[in-house]
Amino acid sequence: MRRSRLLLSLALSAVTASALVAADAAPDEPIRSVRLPVLRDPQAQQTLHRMTDPVQDWVESGDQAADGYAGTVIDAWNQHADLYWKGEAPTKVQALLGANASPGFTVDVHRSPYSRAEMRAAIERFTAAVAPGAWTSIGPQEDGAAISITYVPSKATRLTGGATTEQAYSRRAAEIAGMPVTATVEGIPAALSGSRHSDSAPYYAGAEVNTGKAAFCSTAFSGWKDRTKVLLTAAHCGGGRYYNGTGGYIGDLYAIGDGLDVGMIAINGNGADRFYDGAWSDRSGSSRHTYGAGRNNVGDLVCLSGAQSGWKCDVEVKKVDVETTNDEGTRIRPVDIAESKGGDRRAVGAKGDSGGPALANPSGASGDMEARGVIVAGRSEVSCPAGSTAHSTTCYAQVMYVPMTPVVNQMGFSIS
Repeated sequence: MRRSRLLLSLALSAVTASALVAADAAPDEPIRSVRLPVLRDPQAQQTLHRMTDPVQDWVESGDQAADGYAGTVIDAWNQHADLYWKGEAPTKVQALLGANASPGFTVDVHRSPYSRAEMRAAIERFTAAVAPGAWTSIGPQEDGAAISITYVPSKATRLTGGATTEQAYSRRAAEIAGMPVTATVEGIPAALSGSRHSDSAPYYAGAEVNTGKAAFCSTAFSGWKDRTKVLLTAAHCGGGRYYNGTGGYIGDLYAIGDGLDVGMIAINGNGADRFYDGAWSDRSGSSRHTYGAGRNNVGDLVCLSGAQSGWKCDVEVKKVDVETTNDEGTRIRPVDIAESKGGDRRAVGAKGDSGGPALANPSGASGDMEARGVIVAGRSEVSCPAGSTAHSTTCYAQVMYVPMTPVVNQMGFSIS
């Protein structure tokens, strides 16, 4: 019964959203049913991570012999991964891949022009010289061929000397970064706080949370920091005291991750290792277990759960390790960027989903899932399909989320 109360509160809440684009202003269109692709091996993504994660663990250990690493791309559909390395890959790479090989799965190691460390250094040069207004996101390409930058043409004229084409921007940015640049026109990421519901202890991920600053945000995973029980959300949603959708007290702000836009709420009660996996209007309170935190690679399929737009799957990671500044001026690094698989510009997030969880795709119809990150922004505004959100709001074709690795390592978070 506790979970059924979650949706009842919506009928009792008045929401002011005059500044937002009304969902029903879009043409009346059916809500698409979402089906996960049928893989030859439904655990292909997890298998490929078991093969390639040891290499990335070695890279992150700081061993100088691993400095040539550039990136990893997962292709679960074809049971294949590509790993990029500057120069000849050390024999340890093949040893690690061989030790974790699985029949029917392949990993190719390619030479790349630049390493991840060299790309990060180029990014630092560019961001030190160019104000955030002249770029909206910046990050490495997994193939090690260039760094990738997005920008708004009207804000880039000073940098480029007047020209606003992607070619002109790429040339000027490459001069500053000292490395090839792939530039793409894209809007400024929007913080996904907005104006679901009344969760109570033990708290699930994907429920509504409110503060004095934000009338509607979402919660992510529960766990521990030191000996304090905490619940993750987006830091830009506010501070002080946090409440559910009907005014029930959840807890107070406990900690914020420097540069991560992730906040921890010291909760009034217990957390649960569960997340909501139904539509925002699901009256059954459908949920699943989480089973730990994992790494993201380009090509991974993930799912998203926000209090505003509900459960979205078949979402593909397009970029990782990106730096961005949202429309509230919050500079965030790193974020991973995901959008609908196939690039059909389907809405995958909405204002009000900030703070919600990103999770690894299930291995089966009712499989448990792995924590992958905390939603902090959306980009590429699209129409909200009629009835797809809890309230009139703005929807986006891309979602940005802070991955779990810095939340665990920098903030000292342990998932329930």
